Amino acid sequence: MYLKILNKITRLLICSLCCISFTGNAQVLYKSGFAKTSIEPSTYPFSLTLAGYGYPREGRFSLDWIKKTALQNCTAFTGNNEALFVISNNQLLMTKAAETLNWKGIGKSDGITALAAGKKLLYAVNDKGEILQSGFSGVLSWKKLAALQGVVSITVFNDILYVADQNGVISFSNLKSKTLNWTKLSSLSSLVSMVSYDGALYGLTASDDLMKLDLKHRNAAWTKIARYNGVSYDVHLKSIAVANHTLYGLTKDNSVFAGKHLTTGDLSVTALAVSSGKQTVVVVGADLCGLGYDFVTSVKQEVYRKYRIPAAAVMVNSSHTHFGPVAQHWPAWPEFVQQPDSLYMNGTLRPAIVKAIGAAIKAMQPADLYFGRGKTAIGANRALTGAQVPYDNDVDVLSVVNKKNQQRTLLFLTGCHAVFKNEGAEMFTISPNFPGVTRKLLTDKNSISNAMFIQGCGGDINPVDENHQRTGASLAADVLSVLNRPLQKLDGEISFYMDSINFPVKKWTEQEMLAFREENDKHNENVEEEKNVRWADRMLDLNKAGKIPASMPVYIQTFNIGSWKLIGLSREVVTDYSLGIKNLWPGKLVSVAGYCNDVSSYLPTSRHIKAGTYEGFGSFFWYAQPAIFPESVYETVIDKVKNENR
Repeated sequence: MYLKILNKITRLLICSLCCISFTGNAQVLYKSGFAKTSIEPSTYPFSLTLAGYGYPREGRFSLDWIKKTALQNCTAFTGNNEALFVISNNQLLMTKAAETLNWKGIGKSDGITALAAGKKLLYAVNDKGEILQSGFSGVLSWKKLAALQGVVSITVFNDILYVADQNGVISFSNLKSKTLNWTKLSSLSSLVSMVSYDGALYGLTASDDLMKLDLKHRNAAWTKIARYNGVSYDVHLKSIAVANHTLYGLTKDNSVFAGKHLTTGDLSVTALAVSSGKQTVVVVGADLCGLGYDFVTSVKQEVYRKYRIPAAAVMVNSSHTHFGPVAQHWPAWPEFVQQPDSLYMNGTLRPAIVKAIGAAIKAMQPADLYFGRGKTAIGANRALTGAQVPYDNDVDVLSVVNKKNQQRTLLFLTGCHAVFKNEGAEMFTISPNFPGVTRKLLTDKNSISNAMFIQGCGGDINPVDENHQRTGASLAADVLSVLNRPLQKLDGEISFYMDSINFPVKKWTEQEMLAFREENDKHNENVEEEKNVRWADRMLDLNKAGKIPASMPVYIQTFNIGSWKLIGLSREVVTDYSLGIKNLWPGKLVSVAGYCNDVSSYLPTSRHIKAGTYEGFGSFFWYAQPAIFPESVYETVIDKVKNENR
């Protein structure tokens, strides 16, 4: 009996040891999912400001005009939700706002000089200064409502009639009143035509500028949304209209054009989710110049509410294309760059990021993860000269292979500004720049199902080739070269962390701000000087209100996916940070991304600051920062990463 019990215990011990040994050597199982969503703007908003360049001074806008039809002797032009109306040869013509415009006659309309269309009624002004009204579903019957001299344009919105006179003064009256009583609203110099849509007025000036006035906010100012540039906006207009969410223009030679965004059509958000056990992390890449911390935080909060993924487990990286819509605040820039379009931000961008993250999580399936590193020659340091000019020319590649169908998804990372020569039609074209070219080349013919770009520490690195197509092709070849060599399979648990450093602001005195303003206030339309004056005015206002920030935070996010460490730094991070952080873990798989979670200034080194380079000094005024970083900023960040040892 004793021997039987002993043998049984022995067998149990052996079995237990085997289990322990097996568990200790077991490979961690990963799941991964990928998703891509478009962040292309819809037809409305009609035109968006492009981010990234302070030049040309007049701004870069996405509006492109496409010819639709030619008419004769047009004196008035308008639209409503479904149709366009025009007075041509003293006849009222109407067409459904569609791809092809098919005009039909409605009735005789002599002397009409301005039109406005409601849902069921038309309003007009004639050459006698009479304001008229008529239905348009049957026989035209113009009824006089009032008389008002000098009116050049009218528009109607929610039973409010707006009129603009020859001096650009805009007044309004409630159409439900027994008599029209006019109240001044605003004024716009050289206004020749205006239209109302979705709580805003849009004005056309004699110099072919398109302006917007938000009616939802009191004391709002007119903001430029498009301008004649001779390339995409290359027509001279005399009137504008809106129908079916589309902006239309009537030219001085009586042709009708439809407005659309000039775009390559592939602006997107990509998301890669990776999980092991109960831990999930998501890397997001956005084809944008940059995002602000408040916006990213609000997106992460929504992601947590919907998918229970903590904010620290979501890394949002901006590719820094200089050809995406403005998506953050630039208070020191001209007024048309200072605020992103709220409709684009909340109607297109925010839901696209949340959707991509959710879809990536939902798509997760068992996968093997592999890491590889190569080199690239697409960039060079634009800021520093002399011996040992730094450039981290690594190309890091994460290859995710779906175990079920063997589909491959790539995440590739390198640090280089997404810019090219700012001229021609491409200057005004919405585009992901070279990262988009690389993604397409990788997925076209290489058995790669998905590809996403993560911007590295490219703050002081520019492409060596001004042609972004060639830059994208070179990077694609470099990525494929990595894939053609043995890759290291990842193994190990997933962890994530979010740290920050608050650098104290050395505030300028009021006397220094005033002196700086006076030095730059020369009224000669110099872009740099105008920016400096706007910076000084902003700081003086903040100083008076006691609201100058006390610190400038730098955020440090760390993902450990098995043996691969991905560190994401906020701001426009120069290449030295990537080199320095990698040196903290020699021989380990470490990738460093900039432009993560907040792009509110450059992150330079003492070398940039001492040399007074754009990255170390002038850029802080463009970003409306209260000060520059201390010379020890690089060492402080590196020490923080080292000491936390995430």
